[in-house]
Amino acid sequence: LVDKSGRVIAVLVGQPRDTDGWAKLNDGVQKILEDARAECEVKTTSHRRGEYASLTAGISYGGGQKRVSNLSQTSQNEDIVQGLLKNPLIKRLAGFGNAAFKLFAPRLYKYYADTMSMLLTHNEDLQPNFKKSVFGAATFNLGPRVFTYVHTDHLNLPAGWCAITALGHFNAKEGGHLLLWDLKLMIEFPPGALILLPSAILRHSNVVVGPAERRYSFTQYSAGGLFRWVECGFKSQKDFLKEGGQYAITGTERWLRGVQMWSTWDELRGLGSDSGAPSHVLGFSR
Repeated sequence: LVDKSGRVIAVLVGQPRDTDGWAKLNDGVQKILEDARAECEVKTTSHRRGEYASLTAGISYGGGQKRVSNLSQTSQNEDIVQGLLKNPLIKRLAGFGNAAFKLFAPRLYKYYADTMSMLLTHNEDLQPNFKKSVFGAATFNLGPRVFTYVHTDHLNLPAGWCAITALGHFNAKEGGHLLLWDLKLMIEFPPGALILLPSAILRHSNVVVGPAERRYSFTQYSAGGLFRWVECGFKSQKDFLKEGGQYAITGTERWLRGVQMWSTWDELRGLGSDSGAPSHVLGFSR
């Protein structure tokens, strides 16, 4: 998806060319998420994003946290979450999202990678979800029929991207579509497909699937607070300003800097030409 200036604002990545292997992965992950839903403790399945159970893990800052830290879990959920994060199928999902992010938005990816590196160097207690992912956190939406209300993920980095993978078994022609309300788009989102988008600024939701169908999702993202924590010298904005700190750039300049990290359509076309790779490998047609 490209804006009027030729900047790539979102990518309908799809799935790897290993369609048979990816279909088996989808089947395996569905079973894993079903088991997790049956075993986990959740306070509520009703929240601002929808009516379903979910588990979130990783490094974050915001929503009441006083410092950057790993999200806390109940003792029962901790075992479930660790099992999910260590599962080879989940690792492959995360790795594909990370690789697509690096391919389609290399400047933004580097910003994420550099920020995570600084956080981990400064605080050795922080534990990333995956060694091969620059995203700070991940959410497992456990179904059995996940669809979301219209929302934005307002705590994520505003110009950042979220990696969303749809999972399960449903007819993507009839349900599960991604709705991007600000862009007036309704997009088929079949099981196993990945989409990258700036979920903090685009209002989005999903269409419900059939009563006998199953839909889950796996998302990776980074809270905007992580980047602010690093920019403030590894302290809260409140402490930074209290100590007389001053930002080097304004909020508007920060936003424009983020937008400039998005790739352009011409850059992606050039990537396909320079690499000699057929265009479908990059996920787009010329």
